[in-house]
Parts: sequence; C-alpha cells; structure tokens
Amino acid sequence: MTVTMLILLTLLIWRLQTHHLEQNHLELSRALESARDSISARLEADEGFLKVLTEQLASGTLIASEFEHLAENYLAERPRLTAIYFIKADHTVLWIVPEEYKNEAQEISQTISEHVTAINQTNETGALTYSRPHVGLSGTQCFDLYVPTPEGSRLTGIMVASYNSRSLLRNTMDRSTIQAYQTELCGGAGQIIYSTPKVAQVDNRLVNEITLLRPDNGLKLRLSKYRAPFWDQQTVALMTICIALIGGMGLGMWALSKQIAERVSAEKALQDANAELEHRVLERTNELSIINHRLAREIAERLEIEEQSRRHMDQLAQMGRVSMMGEMAAGLAHELHQPLGAISSYIKGCQRILEQPSPDVKRIAYAVDNVNTQSRRAAEIIDRLRTFLTPKPPCKQPHNLRTLIDESEHLIEPDRKRIQIKLETDIPPNTPTVMVDRVQIQQVIINLLKNAFESVQARGSDDRLVSIGASLNGGPDIRVDVCDTGIGCSLEELQLIFEPFKSTKAENMGMGLPISRTIIEAHEGRLWATRNQDHGMTFSFTIKVVNHNGSV
Repeated sequence: MTVTMLILLTLLIWRLQTHHLEQNHLELSRALESARDSISARLEADEGFLKVLTEQLASGTLIASEFEHLAENYLAERPRLTAIYFIKADHTVLWIVPEEYKNEAQEISQTISEHVTAINQTNETGALTYSRPHVGLSGTQCFDLYVPTPEGSRLTGIMVASYNSRSLLRNTMDRSTIQAYQTELCGGAGQIIYSTPKVAQVDNRLVNEITLLRPDNGLKLRLSKYRAPFWDQQTVALMTICIALIGGMGLGMWALSKQIAERVSAEKALQDANAELEHRVLERTNELSIINHRLAREIAERLEIEEQSRRHMDQLAQMGRVSMMGEMAAGLAHELHQPLGAISSYIKGCQRILEQPSPDVKRIAYAVDNVNTQSRRAAEIIDRLRTFLTPKPPCKQPHNLRTLIDESEHLIEPDRKRIQIKLETDIPPNTPTVMVDRVQIQQVIINLLKNAFESVQARGSDDRLVSIGASLNGGPDIRVDVCDTGIGCSLEELQLIFEPFKSTKAENMGMGLPISRTIIEAHEGRLWATRNQDHGMTFSFTIKVVNHNGSV
C-alpha cells in the first residue's frame, strides 16, 4: 500500500508540472498577442494624427504656431514619442517640437543611414514608412514614422514622429505583463534594441517572440517568463507531509489494535459516568423547575404592580386635567358667556322683528346665521373641554403636532386673554406626524403654557411674552420649546421642580411637572428645563416622529 501511494504521488506531481507548463505557454501566447495589439493600436493612432497634420499642411491651413500647439499637446500625453517634426524635400528641418532637438534632427536626417533610407523610400513611394531602429534624438534606441505631405503630384516634405523604444514598451504594455516577463524589442536580425531590466532568472522553456504588425520594419517583441520554481517551499512541505502520512499509516495500523482494547475499557467507564451524570441532571432539572415557577410568579406580580402603577398615574393625570380646568374655570365661563350672550341678543332681536306688521325676512335670516355661528363656537369650546376631561385609556395614534398645539392654545386662550399675555407660535409648516396620545400631550402643553403665564404674571413686567416653537434636530424625534419672560427660578429650585409635591408657588400641589415628565417618558421622550440668560425659563420636551412607512 505504501509503494502504491508513492507511485500515485509521483504521477500526480508529474501531471501537475506538465499542466503548469502548458498553462504558462498559453498565458505567454496571450500576453504576446495582447502586447502586439496594444503597440499596433498606439502606432495606428499616431499615424492618424500625423496624417491630419499633413492634410492640413497640404491644404495650407497649418501654420507654425498651430503646428507647435497641436504637437506639444499630443507629445505631453504620449511619452512614447520623443519629437514630431516636418522635413522639407531637401532634408531640411522646417518645424520641430521640442525646439531643442532641431539641430540634432537636422544632422540625423542627413547622416543616419536608416533615417536617410526611410526618407528616400517615402519620397519614392509616396506612402507611409517606418525606419529601422537607430540611435535617436535623445541618444537612445528609436525608430521613426514618416508620413509624406503631397501637393498635387509632388511631395512638399515629410512629417516625422520619433519613437523612444524604451518608453514605447513601458507606456504601452500592461504593467502586469512587464512584471511577469522579461520584455525585449528586437530588430529584424535578432539584435536586441531594448530590454527591460531583469528582475529574476528567466525560464528558457517559456520564451516566445512575435513580429509587430506596426511598425512594418521587422521589429519583433520577445517575452521570457521569469522563473517561478515548481518546487517551492509550499510544494516541498506538501510532499514531506504526504510521505510522513504514508509512513505513519503502517504505524497507525499497529497502534489501532492496541487502542481498540483500551477503548472498550474506556467505554465501560464512560457508561458508568453517563449514568451518574444523568442522575445529577435529573436532580438539577427538578431544582430549576421549582425556580422557574417561582420566577414566573414573581414576574406576574411585578407586571400587576406595574399595571396598577400605570392606572394610578392615569388617574392622577385625569385629576390633574380636572384640577387644571378648575383653575381655568373663570376664563372658560367668560369664553362661553360671549357666544351664549350673543345668541340671546340675536334671538331677542328676531322676536322684535317678528312683532312688526311686516317683518324684515333678510334681517331675520342674518340674525339666524349669527345664532348658528355662535352656537357652533360654544359647541366647539364644550367639545374640546369634554374631550380633554373625559377619562379613557391611553391610546397612541398618529397626530399632527401643529394641530395638537393649536387645540391646546384654544383651551388656554381664555386665561391668556384674562391676564393679557402675548403668545407667539413658531411651528414649521412641514412639521412631521407624531405617534402620541392626544389628550396626554395636550395636557403637557397646557401645563407648560399655564406655568409660563403664571411666571410672567408674577414678574409684573411690561415684557409679557410666552413663545412656543418646534424644531427638528436631525434625529428620530422632534423638540418642542416653551419659553417665557417670567420670574424664573434659582439653581436650587431648578434641581427640584420635577420632584412630586415640590413647587415654587404656595398654592400649587407640585404635581403638574412630575405628571408631565411621566407622560413624556411614556412616549419615549425627555422633558427638561433651562434658565434663560435674561429672564424666565424654557421648558423643552421631545417626542418620536412617524416614519414614511408608519413606524416610529
């Protein structure tokens, strides 16, 4: 069995090596074709640009300044090009970018055999030509592209683009290809024109070359794969592990029989231990069952206590509303007296008109309309009072905050008029919907406004102003502020105003603010107070807004 495993392991390693080499050959071919296509595409684009320049020159629309502008912009984005220049028919350089290469280009055009040969060939054929590699303008290996400029049946000159072989490879080929392969640009006779720096030893089995489609001067691109040894540390470690495993198989079989006997003995001991454990688990289960029953009873008692506490708080809130309306009774009676008095006056007027020989129907209709208006006004006041005072279980529903504040202001309006305090409201028009118990939140708003009125009245100043506003703080809730110009309170009193039966007014029980805070906290909000810099206090609370999907 061991020998068979070793043979299979050897065959597997040989197959992996063969497959690895085939994959590398395939990747090399693809990299060569991709690099050739990339170089050809760049050269083809440069041919198009030079043809445009020659066409403009032949038509007489290209001047020296325009040539310099176009050539400079083109060279700035294409580092593979060293220079672009125009040679007249007598081999004289007329225009060149960059200008610093003009004398060197003039000399090369008349002395470098590859350059002269390509110029003569372009003059003879009138076709686009590439020169063979030679030492170029910047002293590096390069080749040139020649595009003739015809004028009728003769040539006026040649537009030349000089390529830097090094920059052509580095700025045209993919970076991953340059990192994985030794890249060489070779001439038609196999001589190396340019070679990227060698960073590792190459694999002589993975060397391939291809003739470039452009330029058509016999240049070839050669790629040599950097050696990546198959027998790396991971492979050696894997082989060592496999051999160790195979060797250990024999020892394992010998030890197996010994372990079987030991296991039988251990299983017997384990069975005895399991029996003992089951007995202890049964005892512990009975104990936990008793504890669970006790805990369930305690939870039920706690829930009952919490429910009783909630009912007591609701009753206390109801009493607070009744007490608040009792304090406001004089103002509410006056508010009701006005529409009722008006109704009585209009009815008496109707009676007098009807007693006349020819009753004026229009005056009677006018009086009846006013009676209807005043009766609705009185009914609205009574309806708001009945809604505010009717005891019912808390029910959170979506409500418009602006509407809640407006209704609260209507309820406390008689008190405000009686003590002559100015009330300002600043509620944004896009105030979102809130999920609240309508009566409870109105109780909080009325209590804060009533406290503010009393504080302003106690100060006795001409600055009798109370303001209520709402603002979004960017979170999931909205903030409401009630600000007054009253007498305020000291720092010591500020620490106690939310405590039950603690009040700065001798005639108050001190339960309004504690009830208000309990209501706000039941709505997952917060109620607090701050002293104003000049006069008075600001009471603020937050409540959750309703999202677009209806959730809080």
